[in-house]
Amino acid sequence: MSAGFLVAALALLAASLYLSEHYIEEYQRLSAAGDVTGAMKKAKLAARFDPFDSDALEARAYLLQRQGKDEEAERVLRIAAERNPPDFVSYLALGNIQMYQLNDLDAAVRSYNEALERNPKLILGKSSLAQAYIRQGNQEEARKVYEDLRKTNDLTYQGLYDLGRIYVRSGRPEEGVRTIKAAQRRVDDDLRATGQSAVVQGLRVSMDLAIADAFVMQREYGRARRIVSDSPAEQAPAILRLLNTDPEGYRESVANSAIY
Repeated sequence: MSAGFLVAALALLAASLYLSEHYIEEYQRLSAAGDVTGAMKKAKLAARFDPFDSDALEARAYLLQRQGKDEEAERVLRIAAERNPPDFVSYLALGNIQMYQLNDLDAAVRSYNEALERNPKLILGKSSLAQAYIRQGNQEEARKVYEDLRKTNDLTYQGLYDLGRIYVRSGRPEEGVRTIKAAQRRVDDDLRATGQSAVVQGLRVSMDLAIADAFVMQREYGRARRIVSDSPAEQAPAILRLLNTDPEGYRESVANSAIY
């Protein structure tokens, strides 16, 4: 191979990388402006000019999701993962599409595990894996993941809430109450720090009902009724009627209910 050919090849590669970076910047500008069609064209060009980078493909997958083309977005993310095997981001995004859009929970579990193989300290990957296990009905594996996160103080209040509900449904209602109350304290801290939030307040109300369910599992129906009676939740009156007319039937429904 002549020196001249090598110099020309390196120059061509440098130009391709420069153009790829340019088109990525154009994608970001157009995407922020709401021009999905224009951004998609730039993302395709960026991917064409840099065959070693997965960023452009991940950007393209994001735009496809915005267009509701979830299966095509999944296909693009698979290509991105193959293009840059050490990168965990493609696998994390792939798992999110598979869990939330495609409802392919087995595939989501595999993708999150692939992400964690590449980045074992990825907290978001662990939390997402636990949620995928819950949606699968595999509460035991979800519990293990959440408990590992709790040991390192990395468990969010949503994770604590999920863990508490797992305890309630797996014969440990007292531990469930303690864990859900810990989640409530975290939520209260968040509300004090950031102000009122309808979403967070709604979650706080749901936690009260989950504690009532824990008392139901212990057959402490009076304590459960008091919590439900004071709840502003829309479903509270219906729950209260069941507690008054068929508490054992309601207890069975709690034991068999899904967390998500």
